[in-house]
Amino acid sequence: MRIRVPIVLALLAASVGRAQNPPPSAGDETVRLEPMTVQGSTVPEWLDATPDRLEWNLPPSLAAGAESVPGLVMHRMGAAAAEPLLRGLGSDHVVTVLDGLPLPNASPTRTDSALALIAAGLPAGFEAVKALPSVTLGPPATAGYLELSTEPDKAHGTYRTYVGASWLPDRDGADALAVQTATRGAWTARLAAAAHRFGDYTSGNGTVVPAADRNTGAALRLDWQPDARHALHLGALFSRQQLAVNSALPLDTRDTNTAAFTGSYDWTPSDRTRIAARFGAGVIRPHLDNFLRPAPSLVYADGRTGTLAAGLTMRHKTDNGDDFATGVDATQEDRDLQRKRPGAVDLLWPDLHQQDLGAFAELTHPLAPGWNLRLGARLDAAASEARAADGLAFGRAIRSLYLAYDGPAASQTNRRETTGAANALLTGRLAPDLTTTFGAGFTRQPPGASERYRAFSDALGGGYEIGNPAANAEDKYEADWGVQWRRKQLTLSVDTFASYLPNYLHRTRVGLTTPPPPPPPNSIVYGYRAIAARFHGAEIEALWQPVEGSWARLAAAAVGGVDVDAGRELPEIPPASLTFALGHRWSGVALKPWVEAGGRLVAAQRNPAPDDMPVFADTGAFALGRVRAGLSWRNVRVSLGLENVFNRQYFDYLAPPAGATPAGGSLAPGARIPGAFPKKPR
Repeated sequence: MRIRVPIVLALLAASVGRAQNPPPSAGDETVRLEPMTVQGSTVPEWLDATPDRLEWNLPPSLAAGAESVPGLVMHRMGAAAAEPLLRGLGSDHVVTVLDGLPLPNASPTRTDSALALIAAGLPAGFEAVKALPSVTLGPPATAGYLELSTEPDKAHGTYRTYVGASWLPDRDGADALAVQTATRGAWTARLAAAAHRFGDYTSGNGTVVPAADRNTGAALRLDWQPDARHALHLGALFSRQQLAVNSALPLDTRDTNTAAFTGSYDWTPSDRTRIAARFGAGVIRPHLDNFLRPAPSLVYADGRTGTLAAGLTMRHKTDNGDDFATGVDATQEDRDLQRKRPGAVDLLWPDLHQQDLGAFAELTHPLAPGWNLRLGARLDAAASEARAADGLAFGRAIRSLYLAYDGPAASQTNRRETTGAANALLTGRLAPDLTTTFGAGFTRQPPGASERYRAFSDALGGGYEIGNPAANAEDKYEADWGVQWRRKQLTLSVDTFASYLPNYLHRTRVGLTTPPPPPPPNSIVYGYRAIAARFHGAEIEALWQPVEGSWARLAAAAVGGVDVDAGRELPEIPPASLTFALGHRWSGVALKPWVEAGGRLVAAQRNPAPDDMPVFADTGAFALGRVRAGLSWRNVRVSLGLENVFNRQYFDYLAPPAGATPAGGSLAPGARIPGAFPKKPR
């Protein structure tokens, strides 16, 4: 029995019918419905770090901008392909959404995440929700959500034009963005177009690293608000990844299209009640091939990942100040990917189908002046199926491979399960400038597509990888505490967290390949097994603006993960890091120049389980100098950025070794992939 999305339509209609006659408000009192409390961090560099937000250029990619959030790092398969990890958890633990529409990774090799495929600047905003997220945000995610928004910034007046370009010598390339926002009557429109083009780079030891990355895209947002009680929002986004060289894998991403359409309707029938409906549809069509590589034969893969989402939320504010939200939502994901090689076709995604139907309720209750308690819970019915499990991979039935590496229970490739989340968050003011938050919660999320249904295929770092259909949903218990100090010139926040996952799905060795080839006999096969795991860490953010036009900012993060069963640390944990910068802008001159200089410090990190997970090699600590500068004339921005001013040779711990013969350059298969060096490749 499958969950059918049309069921949601009936539930939505019933909810609207009940909400059309809300309790009357007290007299003529107007009650403002404040935004739901969400523990998140916006990207500091999304437009700029200056007070008027008009002097700064966007980062060259969504991934580059996202890494400015403490606790959010990228696991890279190449210079462009990046999968987000949030507080030590990656893969489908981190859910990326655009206006509420999930945008899943479209490749089992994790090269096609939304942060890698969508050009920066197309979404108008970005927020990382990394602690005790509101249950109203959608199906549960054990790590959190990356929220992309197409909503235009209304703080800059009716008309706004932005044209900007940046040059990055480290990456031998540039990016450009143009945005026009306009309002006419009840309509507001935002149109954005972006492109970037980067080439190979040379590392500190002279290695030329293949790193081509070319992307173009456009986005449109229309808002219609005829009065204070009605608002319609429509969004469309299209991005084309023309080429992204995946140095750690045998195939590169080429001509991959991402399209998303979103909409919402807000109705405020009374001063105390608000009803919001949302809907969306998205599709990613990945194409990967080895066309640029010196390979004996052409291999390519084509697929389709489609997403549908809908939801309805009703919010009501009571006479005693309680803010209550309730609603339903539904999502559906379909993934299919086939690799074609001489004389054979391999299924990488065996026609995956996943659905989730959830209902939620959340209450925000004022305890005392300056203190609020938020309580929320949701219950979800989830279903998933690998509909082509009897298809072939390397000439063998995928179901038989599941059975061989995951046991008899893995022969069943359709699952139904109950998931959900519940949490409590206390927010209070300790002093006029000092607030604190404390919360605890529980989340249960189904395994991701890679963890449960990935077909037998090439693995990151060599060998092969297969999903585990017998894997059960993951549970997570977490606690979070933080303080925020806000003064006129200084903003400082500190967050600490701890979590326990009694059945965390850990990527590990599960066996070796057997004859006949392909694949080669005795190659490592990776799979997923449940272990008990603990995570803990802390994050710091600070912004100091001592005088008009000057600023200093700092961000630091550290996370630890422990395999409780084996009594050792988990291997896929990023090292501690710290970034800092000092900047100044000169607003009194015609071109309004600005400059920011700073650095990035990364601690050493060792792989605690090289026998089990040899993908990551021990790395030493490194320090990089950064400088960014630009000019601004009216609404035109031009800037230059260097991320490695002193030409340091360095390796990121989460950068795996090069895979099959790379596409050009001098990087050898199996060699560590070094970081960028501001020197044009020879």
